[in-house]
Amino acid sequence: MSIDTPELTRLETLPTEILHAVVDYLPLWDIKDLSCASKRLRQASLSILFRHVKFEFSQAGIEGLKDLLKSNVCEHIASFTYEFTELLKTEILDFDHFRSNILTPDSYVDIAKDKYDAGYEADEFHSYMAIYKTAHDICSEQRSIIDEGADLILSSIFCALPLLQEVRLSFFEVLEDDDCLLTADIIIKEEFYKHHLQVVSSAIQAARSAGVVIHTVSLLYFKLPFFWKEPNLGPLSESLRQLLVNIKVLRVRGVDDRVLELLSHCAFDLHQLDMCRVVAPEKVIKDFFETNKKSIRSIGFHDVEILKSKLPYRKTSLSASMLCRMLDVPQSTPCRAADCGCLLWLKEGWRLGVGEGCSQLSTGTSC
Repeated sequence: MSIDTPELTRLETLPTEILHAVVDYLPLWDIKDLSCASKRLRQASLSILFRHVKFEFSQAGIEGLKDLLKSNVCEHIASFTYEFTELLKTEILDFDHFRSNILTPDSYVDIAKDKYDAGYEADEFHSYMAIYKTAHDICSEQRSIIDEGADLILSSIFCALPLLQEVRLSFFEVLEDDDCLLTADIIIKEEFYKHHLQVVSSAIQAARSAGVVIHTVSLLYFKLPFFWKEPNLGPLSESLRQLLVNIKVLRVRGVDDRVLELLSHCAFDLHQLDMCRVVAPEKVIKDFFETNKKSIRSIGFHDVEILKSKLPYRKTSLSASMLCRMLDVPQSTPCRAADCGCLLWLKEGWRLGVGEGCSQLSTGTSC
């Protein structure tokens, strides 16, 4: 499709470098419209429209990845987001086991009565069979992908993205809030996200062998479920360690303090740490810094709350002076305003330069 107007004609006659600069200045929604105007404008827009792509762990996501391999946009992708959830126990595929051991009809009736008494309308919570069908279908899809090794296509994908620098891992709960009564009983307790982390780690290593240097990993909303008995987190800790081998920039957003505690047990060769929307005890954050202080040169933070006690309301916003004290560095250490990935244009984050060579760091300022 081509739209012939005097304005577009003049725009298309601009040298390529200037045209790219103009497109880069526009908001994303305007770039999308502009890309439909002509073939040349679309070509100039591709590097921005496909700079960041997102796929999920699902059959539809796998098919999307296959289509990506066949497309002509691979050379433009610099950031890749992979969304996934916990894995469900295969026992859920057996309805008799489900109704006898996971959610009995009597338990469901009691929960439904409690919701009704609390003011919920009958159509505001799912029927028993709707809950089972949702969980069954999710489990069946997960097992199909894993048994067939379909998600291993990530290795081929990363190798085919020559400009790929950042991998973002976005964690989601496997079921909606209405079905949270099932979560603790049907997820594979010792698995958590181990499978996904191993698949992504292998893909990053394969890409590195192919000459694609991925230096940044972002962990988004990584929260561990709660159990009456604390599970063995050793395998998950090892999976995180493998994921971050040779990674220089780690960004965490919305992760819980138990994830930070796991990360604090391993020394990585990180140069940059960015934290956003994090709430954690001072000891957990301090331990992470202490473990990695030999390599870290820059720390970015935005909307980080430090817990002063186990009471949730006893918390303090992380400041530059507090961070200097935790790191045992001079209060005069430079701390400048920086942008944060969760903010479109506002510079409300901060970046503290620490260690040798911090002024030469050039991996970005987004926190």
